[in-house]
Amino acid sequence: MAPTASDSAPVEFHFDPMGRTEDLRRYSPGGYHPVVVGNTFDQDMTLPDNQRRYRILHKLGYGSYATIWLARDQASNAFVALKVTTAESSRAEMREARMLRQLAGAAEGPSTHILTLCDQFSVQGPNGLHHILATEVVVPLLTVLRPETSPRWRKSAARALASGVAHMHASGIKHGDLHLGNLGCAFPELAQQSEDDVMQDLDPYDITVVLPCNPEEQTPSLPAYVLSACNLGEYCRRIRLPERDPDIRILDFGNARFADDPASDIQCAEEACAPEVAFARVALHESKPAWGPPSDIWALGAAIYEIVSGSSLFYGVGIGEGLLDRMVALTGSVPVRWQTFWQSRHARRDIGHSSDSSHEAVDREWARRRDRLREKCADDADVDRLVALLRRILVLEPEKRPTIDEVVQDPWFQVGDNIAAPAA
Repeated sequence: MAPTASDSAPVEFHFDPMGRTEDLRRYSPGGYHPVVVGNTFDQDMTLPDNQRRYRILHKLGYGSYATIWLARDQASNAFVALKVTTAESSRAEMREARMLRQLAGAAEGPSTHILTLCDQFSVQGPNGLHHILATEVVVPLLTVLRPETSPRWRKSAARALASGVAHMHASGIKHGDLHLGNLGCAFPELAQQSEDDVMQDLDPYDITVVLPCNPEEQTPSLPAYVLSACNLGEYCRRIRLPERDPDIRILDFGNARFADDPASDIQCAEEACAPEVAFARVALHESKPAWGPPSDIWALGAAIYEIVSGSSLFYGVGIGEGLLDRMVALTGSVPVRWQTFWQSRHARRDIGHSSDSSHEAVDREWARRRDRLREKCADDADVDRLVALLRRILVLEPEKRPTIDEVVQDPWFQVGDNIAAPAA
């Protein structure tokens, strides 16, 4: 059996990055590739360092299955983001690249709201074979969405997101993990900056030396140090031209599948977890629940709510019975296929009907949500149209949700701020 990131991992280090970086123990066979500033990468890694195409400048972020780096394409002098996967997840990242290529080559043309893939290749390292995606640099949406962000900007971002989903679905692809953590904003102003200016204005390097307590565990699997991610959103605010409408990008297609692929081992955040997926996981204990484009529609509704209100409907709940409770509180009706589980759950917990899902209770819940949304909408008519849209989208039965074409034609997107709808 091939080694994995959990095998023979160093247990203790002299210096702890205290949650500011990826888990140091994942620098082991099957895990992260050891990357440091100044490293160079190329499809042909036999080239001398100074002839390889991509040079690492700073860290942009990390996740469970990859580290992401700001790099310079020395062939074009463009800035790019390099996503360097863990060895054990390379298959998923190859699927992501395939989906991005499919979307870029769609019959109706590429969408401006899907992340642009520039290059892809693999490198062999001490921890295994790692897939690398070179993409355009985007700013995480969560870092630029501020309390003072205007209603116009918020609606434009929501509209652009819906446009990107429309392109995905028209291309026969479903995303599976659509939430604000997987959204970014294009940053064309970065191309106007020199490398010297960028490196001076970005956050200084915050370095933690990687030194195992046991000298025998100082192996090539480990980098010499790990680096905290720079705050690209703050840098963007410092150098950006006057505020313009957001140019949204949908990211992270590692969960994406073709629309006619009925079931998969979907790994999604609770904010993006549709009721049919949550119910299959929690009540039926299915590891590969069936899901489809309507699952993206639910996630889109939750994302629109968060873009406008600044707060999440489901973050922190976890994918469990509490998530199902919150979903029912928004909709008021339990699907027929949920009834047996729902009744046994209430009997098991001796709670009777204390989870009030009456129409009156749901109306009260949405009245409370409306008050929160009103602070970020243009006027009363605008928030009423938005609540009507969200209540159309956030229904438990996938077959009762609107299609993405129906969503983008909704009055909330068409009325209220005189912004022309962005091209798909």
